[in-house]
Amino acid sequence: MAPADEETDVTSESNDEAVESNEETAEDEQVDSEEADHDVNESDESDESDESDESDESDESDDANDADEAKSEEADESDDEDTMDGDVDDEAPEELGRDEMRQALYALLFASDRPMNPTRLAEAISDDMDPEVVTMIIEELQEDINGRDELPYFLKEIGGGYQLMTKSAYAPFIRRLYQIKKSKRLSKAVLETLAIIAYKQPTTRAEVEAIRGVSVSHAFEQLQEKRFIKVSGIADSPGRPKLYRTTEDFLLQFGMGSLKELPTLEELQEMR
Repeated sequence: MAPADEETDVTSESNDEAVESNEETAEDEQVDSEEADHDVNESDESDESDESDESDESDESDDANDADEAKSEEADESDDEDTMDGDVDDEAPEELGRDEMRQALYALLFASDRPMNPTRLAEAISDDMDPEVVTMIIEELQEDINGRDELPYFLKEIGGGYQLMTKSAYAPFIRRLYQIKKSKRLSKAVLETLAIIAYKQPTTRAEVEAIRGVSVSHAFEQLQEKRFIKVSGIADSPGRPKLYRTTEDFLLQFGMGSLKELPTLEELQEMR
């Protein structure tokens, strides 16, 4: 049987070994835990990185899709424009028969809101069209149109050209459609002033006043407002006064093709 002191030493050593073993075990567990946490963190970072990469790739893919869609829309618009351009043929036929030319002239007159002269119409038909031929065809067309009572318009030579005009019977409906108010009639004094200018043009204001015997400043203002007269030059006389003459609007207003249609003095006397 061993002595008590020896047993105590053995027990103490055994306890020390047990403590050291427990401490080593605890350290090993702590290391394993730290390594596990590190692995988890690395895994989380990897997942976040993967998610970020996937998100970036998704955004890039969306941007690429948007760009492709934009290009597709631009291509469609370009195709539409090409199609629209292709539908319009700006080139007139090289050769037209007489009936085709007549219909073309009819269309040009119908589309114009101003008198068209034969030269301008000939240029619209072709580069080498003779204005005299155009005039002949228009005269035939005029005779045909004006001979048809069922048409609400007629073809008139006016203002140095030809124009389709609605018949006066339909004027009230047209004024109602476009809300056009009846223009005020020119006073007798203004008409007299206009007549003097029409027959003596180009003329100065002083010459008109000498004939009328009164000031014509107000009459001149009204006539210029309505664009019935315009300045056409400067007189070669003291003071260099302005010269006035009638306009195309004057011809249109009074339904004349040219100043040659103005009534003569004899005709005016007969009208009194």
